[in-house]
Amino acid sequence: MKKNSHILFTRLILATVLAFSFCGTIKSQKDTTSKIYILPGAEYLTNFGDEIDNVKLAGNARFMHDSVFMDCDTAYIYNKTQSVRAVGNIKVNRGDTLFMYGDTLKYFGETKMAYVYGNVRLVEKDLTLTTDAIEFDLNSNIGTYNTGGKVESKKNNNTLISKKGYYFSDLKKLSFKDSVSLTNDDYVMKSDTLDYFEETEVAYFSGNTTIEGDSSFIFCKNGWYDTKNDLAEFRKDAYLIASKRRLEGDSLFYDGREKYAKAIDRVTITDSANKMIVNGNFAEHFEKLNISMVTDTPRVKKWFEEGDTLYMLADTIRVKNDTTNKDSRVYAHYKVQFFKEDVQGLCDSMIFKEKDSVIRLFNDPVVWSENSELFGDTIIIKLGKQSLEYIDLQKNAFVIEQVKEILFKDSTKTIADTNLTDYFNQIKGKNIKGVFQQDSIRKVYVDGNGQSIYYTNEPGEPIQALNKIICSNIILTFTNNQVTDILFLKKPEGTLYPLKDISENDRKLEGFKWLENRPEKSNFK
Repeated sequence: MKKNSHILFTRLILATVLAFSFCGTIKSQKDTTSKIYILPGAEYLTNFGDEIDNVKLAGNARFMHDSVFMDCDTAYIYNKTQSVRAVGNIKVNRGDTLFMYGDTLKYFGETKMAYVYGNVRLVEKDLTLTTDAIEFDLNSNIGTYNTGGKVESKKNNNTLISKKGYYFSDLKKLSFKDSVSLTNDDYVMKSDTLDYFEETEVAYFSGNTTIEGDSSFIFCKNGWYDTKNDLAEFRKDAYLIASKRRLEGDSLFYDGREKYAKAIDRVTITDSANKMIVNGNFAEHFEKLNISMVTDTPRVKKWFEEGDTLYMLADTIRVKNDTTNKDSRVYAHYKVQFFKEDVQGLCDSMIFKEKDSVIRLFNDPVVWSENSELFGDTIIIKLGKQSLEYIDLQKNAFVIEQVKEILFKDSTKTIADTNLTDYFNQIKGKNIKGVFQQDSIRKVYVDGNGQSIYYTNEPGEPIQALNKIICSNIILTFTNNQVTDILFLKKPEGTLYPLKDISENDRKLEGFKWLENRPEKSNFK
């Protein structure tokens, strides 16, 4: 045999003897000290250092401690301290599901702490964590990184990035802190702190959190998100932006599949496109239908040109947004009241159409404008860009104007100087339409069953009489809110009553009602 072959053969025999001798020594002590086991397969095994039982493995180095298996290119095993220093192609395997890979490893058997550095990967089933360095406690199966990491899930195509992370293997839980970002095909979530449970695929987050999708944006400071079912709840300063609307509330719930959201307590819906804000304590938003609904003391604030504003209250308010035809609508139901500087009203239900700026009032509607009160079965109000254009009273229509600035005969006093408040000009008919100009009534058209009562006087002169006329169709012309011309059509019948001859019954048409509960701006704050 050649000398070199003899030397190589001797080294192999020595390595084999040392390996079996070392394994046997460790095994005999395992039950009391849980030593590290060297597994067969290393190309090179020898002692190193000052301690006789320090072992160096090279080439397919394999060893184990309890149920943890470790592979590498080169390993230095310190039996006295039960620790390992390993380099090259690190692989740590716990069971059949948890694997760690990296460039270098430090392992302390007494505490069962593993530190892996360089190109680190932690793989468990469909989950992969990559980072520069990881600390793994094999007692509790908790991994920690502090130098930035990325977690990818094949199961739901999620990718999560953070500066700090904690992996609780037994709980299948990942905790992330500092600049957290969760991305998949449908959205990007960013947060300060996030806990993610792999089996349920639910994320819990705190701190400033945003979720941004193709058609929606969400912000909150606390909440949870079921990534599997696309369900979420957002709390603390939470808001959702979708379909050009912003939905805010103390608590928001969102169903991404159904495109449905609801908000609870201190709710605000801001529709910037339609210059409108809706407040309340409970709201729902149906994104597919472009419908929002607010209940529990809802309030509406709608802006017009020239700084004019419409305020509205109701039990329920529903907003239908039609951006394609620019025909958004507001529906209000039950105990509706509204206020605008030039017009106020009450009714049981109402519809406002954005496209033509028309308000429709139903079920006992009443409207006030200046000194006038108007009511009928249905009321239609046309709002102009700067002022009220017309009011259309349909069926059982009635218009009442309180007379305030007329002189009494032989006196300089006006009604405003007295306690008298029951002087009213009145018009009733089947249908009545009042046309306005610069917030003042200009024409009134009575169509069918017309009746009127009005006080006659010349400007600056005392009132002289009460004129009561019955006529099917009537046209009245106003100047400075005073009747200046009346056109009676189709066989008018009239009676002129001197003031001294007017009875209480003569002063009011049948169905007269003067309501004192006129909405005021202060009601809407």
